[in-house]
Amino acid sequence: MNKTPSQKKKAFLEIILFFLFMMILTAVITFAEKFLPSTGPLIGVLFYLFPCAIILFYVSKVEKAPYSSIGLIRLRFQDIPAGLLLGFCMFVVQQIPLLIMKMDYSAYAMTPEPGYIIATSLYCFLCVGFAEELIFRGFILHRTLSICPSKILSVVVNILLFYAIHWSSMQFVFGEFYNLSTNVILLCFYLFRSKRKSLFPLMIAHGFYDTLTSVILPVFVYLIQ
Repeated sequence: MNKTPSQKKKAFLEIILFFLFMMILTAVITFAEKFLPSTGPLIGVLFYLFPCAIILFYVSKVEKAPYSSIGLIRLRFQDIPAGLLLGFCMFVVQQIPLLIMKMDYSAYAMTPEPGYIIATSLYCFLCVGFAEELIFRGFILHRTLSICPSKILSVVVNILLFYAIHWSSMQFVFGEFYNLSTNVILLCFYLFRSKRKSLFPLMIAHGFYDTLTSVILPVFVYLIQ
């Protein structure tokens, strides 16, 4: 359904204001971590769950819209293997250039500590995967598409905003941009091709991808050394 100019303006302002909120929150969290080094994952959990709570409140109480309007459609069993397969594909695409460049993986080795592995895996799925997909492929992407029906342009905008939030070094790093870009493209491609337009397979894929890169791969490298 075509949006009116006022609806497009509203969607544009929502994207800008929420993105600015995320940038400010990122700066505050980064500043706080310098003075609260012993908080562990608490800061990260708050960073992800607070914006999600705002989105859910805004959609349900302010817009009076169903959660399905941002892709929160009931999880089905089929979503689990689909998400795991998508996450594995994201991981493979990330590793191809590293293998071509014959990268030394030894620096990524991590001692397999069960408590850390379980906690980090849960964090990847329940915080990072859930929150980033709800924010970027749920709230932001849906509003971008309502402004500009071009899927390609909407994906490009999503990539740039997603990279900006992860841009902590204040300098362009091609490897990071490549990883984030290919991930967003694969996630959006799956979403566009799916009939239900549910975010849950994307959340599972994102969480599994992060678990593969931050837990499973480092432990595997340690075990084969």
